[in-house]
Amino acid sequence: MEELVRSVYSALAAGDAAALGELLAPGFEAEVAEGMPLGLGGHRSGSDAMIRETWWPIGRSFAMRVEPGEWIACEDGRLLVLGRYRGRARSTGQPVDAAFAHLWTARDGRLVGLRQLTDTALWAAALEEAAP
Repeated sequence: MEELVRSVYSALAAGDAAALGELLAPGFEAEVAEGMPLGLGGHRSGSDAMIRETWWPIGRSFAMRVEPGEWIACEDGRLLVLGRYRGRARSTGQPVDAAFAHLWTARDGRLVGLRQLTDTALWAAALEEAAP
């Protein structure tokens, strides 16, 4: 599964929707951290919803990279990835440096689930103009 997840991170960095469509099962389910700015948090059903309603809006609002640090195989077959989001809000230029936890689930060679946790306050703060 690690190869699948690494491929997702690469496809996101490249903005490659076709690759994402191949890696995610049509019935992909995700829970994005509640409190994400711009209404990006919450449940997503379907790979298209995750791409259109979460990942692409993040890309429009943030110049962000995913930096995985630790890969932990769970006993139930899922994969936990711990790392950092690093980048800037496009509208303000303010930095984001926030830890994340991604819990991935795969079935039949495709990813079927993601639970994402991050410090949403750091994302929101980056959208605010810096005080003079």
